Amino acid sequence: MLTGTFNNMRIQNKLFVTIAPLFLIGIVVLTSVAYEAARQSIVRQVKESKQLLLQQVGEKLEAINQNMLSVSNMYYLNPNVRDWLRGSTRSTEYEKYRALKRVVETVGDTGNYFEHLKYSTAFIGFNGAVYSSSADEQGQYDFGEELKMRERMPDKNKMYWSDTYLHHGKYVFSAARYLRDIYTGEELGLLVLDFEERLLFDAYKNLTGVQLRIVNEAGRILSARDQSAVGSSISDEAYFAKLSPYASGSFMAEAEGESSLITFRKVPQMDWILVETTPVSVLLQDINQVRDLILYAAAFILAGLFVLSYYLSYRISAPIKRLVRSMQQAQSGDFNVPVHVDRKDEIGFLMKKYNTMLVRIEQLLDQVRRENELKRSAEIQALYSQINPHFLYNTLNSIRWMAKTNDTAMVNRMIISLVRLLRQSFRQGQETITFEEEMEFLKDYILIQKVRYGDKFDVAFRIENDVRACKTLNLLLQPLLENAIFHGIEPKPGKGLITIGAGIREGDVWIAIEDDGVGIDLDKGRRGLGIRSVEQRIKLHFGETYGVELERLEEGGTRVTVRIPAIKDNS
Repeated sequence: MLTGTFNNMRIQNKLFVTIAPLFLIGIVVLTSVAYEAARQSIVRQVKESKQLLLQQVGEKLEAINQNMLSVSNMYYLNPNVRDWLRGSTRSTEYEKYRALKRVVETVGDTGNYFEHLKYSTAFIGFNGAVYSSSADEQGQYDFGEELKMRERMPDKNKMYWSDTYLHHGKYVFSAARYLRDIYTGEELGLLVLDFEERLLFDAYKNLTGVQLRIVNEAGRILSARDQSAVGSSISDEAYFAKLSPYASGSFMAEAEGESSLITFRKVPQMDWILVETTPVSVLLQDINQVRDLILYAAAFILAGLFVLSYYLSYRISAPIKRLVRSMQQAQSGDFNVPVHVDRKDEIGFLMKKYNTMLVRIEQLLDQVRRENELKRSAEIQALYSQINPHFLYNTLNSIRWMAKTNDTAMVNRMIISLVRLLRQSFRQGQETITFEEEMEFLKDYILIQKVRYGDKFDVAFRIENDVRACKTLNLLLQPLLENAIFHGIEPKPGKGLITIGAGIREGDVWIAIEDDGVGIDLDKGRRGLGIRSVEQRIKLHFGETYGVELERLEEGGTRVTVRIPAIKDNS
């Protein structure tokens, strides 16, 4: 239905509905590509900037870790700490006091070097001695949380960091390390350095617009700008599983119910992961404003392009409309209406050829009138060549002799066949008949000729079934059959055979009439009235492509081949 509607539209409207959508598609594609390129550029820049920020935070955390290693090494190598942790339960109270005092002095001196870290020091001796520099812990040495870390410390030479936990109303985390005798390797106790979570927060608090979280490998949040999230876990988030195989990276994923850009970086010395999430709505907030601006500009440009497309369609269709008006006048029979050619493009070429065509039509009309006269003349010659007085005389004479011999049945058949021949010959207004009807006419003609010549010849038909319904010219084959009898079989001693075959090949009907007679002179045969009139009728009706071919057979005899188009009633 759409195709029919389009085909029935005026050419100007066709051009408009063709050009305008192309402009629309072009603008849509252009704006989409521009927006997508800008979006990808922004996402790429954000990824790079986020990675730089995480790298800075990671370096700060690595600095904290390095400082803690330095602190732990100072205690690890300090003889006062070793002596106090190695002290025996049999030592006097005074000795224990003196040893603890030296430890306190050592802690104080060490804390002066690393005052900016704001940490507290605790020793948990395996001999039962405990100490904490935190005022909150004085007199109540409950190091249960710290002692739990001992179960997760397989490497006794490495520092381990705990999860963030709530301690005396504050979020704190700890760094723990084994203390051993550097000479004997004996395990003396644990060094626990406690920090407020604030130390981690200070590493990124000045980064505006950054939703950063520090998590451990299990997904537990150690530090976050939102304090309520500290201590919770992100291990259930689908994107968390993607972090494990890589040291750093960025990707799009669902986070907390919305599409977000996930940027992460690992801090391998502390087994921590920095995770930053930026919702896409926030990420593309600025580009969406640019998108709206692009859409407004595109709509304005598109309106201008629509006006331009309408103007172009009018300019292209105007000369075609002039050509159509000229054609309408020519349709009424007035061919003296040439179109004024004012352009050199394809339409101008078409106008020029149209003017040439008008002149040619006038010439062809004159030619057709002449050809119609030739056609009527050829039809009359064909009738004379097919049913001539000599043929009628011989036929009637044959009927008279059969009447004398009282062969009434044969006389009746001869008269019926002759009547049908005459009726077929003088048909008016019917130039074509079917091959089936032509075969019936030939059978009547053959019957009359066989009566005249006796058993001088036989006729064999090899007609394909699909040919019988095809159209042929009335009385087309009778002159060819007559030539085969008179010029091929009659001069031949003995009996002859004539074969009539027909079939369809590549959309054309091919008819072959062969005889095994004496053969015909090709030049004389083509100049003969019968063959010449048949060929002339074929070319006048079907064109120069079709006609008659004459061939003298090597084994004797003649073949006449006729080619006409395969035409049926439903064609």
